[in-house]
Amino acid sequence: MVGPSLNLNVDVNKCFSGLWKSWRRPNTDVERLKKEMEKLKAKRNDIKSKIEEAKRGSNLATAEAKQWQRDLESLEDQVAAIFEDFTRITFHDNIKIGAWGGSGEQRFDIGGSAFQITRVRLHAGIVVDSLEVSYVDDRNKVATSRAGGSGGKFHEFELRAGEYINSMVGSVREYNGETCITQLEFRTNLGKQHGPFGAAGSNRFTVPVKDGRIVGFFGRYTKYVNKIGVYLAPN
Repeated sequence: MVGPSLNLNVDVNKCFSGLWKSWRRPNTDVERLKKEMEKLKAKRNDIKSKIEEAKRGSNLATAEAKQWQRDLESLEDQVAAIFEDFTRITFHDNIKIGAWGGSGEQRFDIGGSAFQITRVRLHAGIVVDSLEVSYVDDRNKVATSRAGGSGGKFHEFELRAGEYINSMVGSVREYNGETCITQLEFRTNLGKQHGPFGAAGSNRFTVPVKDGRIVGFFGRYTKYVNKIGVYLAPN
């Protein structure tokens, strides 16, 4: 089987040099890197197809072609790892937005350096009683302790790979002598809606995110979640 002569390094190395030189302008170069990864996948799949075709025709693929396939798969893994590391670095400068609500005895702060929420757990009834979040932070998987009390009905949702929260809607009102978060609703970049959890209140707030994602939460709680704000990171 005759295969193409492949230069495995040129495409990606040009992109890498741009990445490291553009620390404050990562988005454009990350998109370029994604495109280079797609090119590599296409080359890999083309070689796989030719090898399978040769097998069906009882012509074993040459050692050279098999080596091309191994090289492409190895390089694709390297590109994916570098893309993951670079994305995590850019997410270290998360910013705080909010908070909304009243005062509570305890403070919670989740996601100051996170880059991806993987799961959200809440207890809610008339108000939002508690909040727990799982996220990934600098190669570690983190599950937070419960912020709030044990009342209300349990709710949980997970975010799959590539999915993130890009909108939060909530409401605030007085309950049992406390200013509380009474309702929360979340939407993701894949168009999914989670909630609303809790009961609507008189004062409503919204956090739509156009060019970023919600990666964490902060606020105060006692028996209920009294105040909540969000951490944002760029896409």
